[in-house]
Amino acid sequence: MKVTEYASSPTALALGNLSVFYFGEGKEQKVAKLAVTSWVGAFATTFLIKGIVNRQRPEGQHQSRWDSSFPSGHTSSWFALATVYSAKYPKYAIPLYGAGILVGLSRIYLGEHYPSDVLTGAVIGIGVGYLTLKLEKQLQKIPFLK
Repeated sequence: MKVTEYASSPTALALGNLSVFYFGEGKEQKVAKLAVTSWVGAFATTFLIKGIVNRQRPEGQHQSRWDSSFPSGHTSSWFALATVYSAKYPKYAIPLYGAGILVGLSRIYLGEHYPSDVLTGAVIGIGVGYLTLKLEKQLQKIPFLK
């Protein structure tokens, strides 16, 4: 795995958020829980669509349905987190979404995804992040999300 793939991977993002949850206080913990919830939603949505569509990657490497090209899981993960963190910390919106755009562009540049994979990943991430924010009060009723 290349360094750029690991740094932008959904697993690395989840671990980073769990660190904020564990070491943060008050608001940081609540926001991290929401962010991880949006990440899980984006990951699940992306994984489901990958299994259904099963699109070959641009360079042909493709080990299974779940490793298919459409949509970009790296991009959906970044945009889900960017949406939640930007809503709670508006002054970081530009760097967060900027990082998401760079991740998406890097996936195209590295030959891992087509532009439509990345665009769809961004839409999924923003949509799931927005839905997570809309359901914040209901989600806080779940014991591990309080």
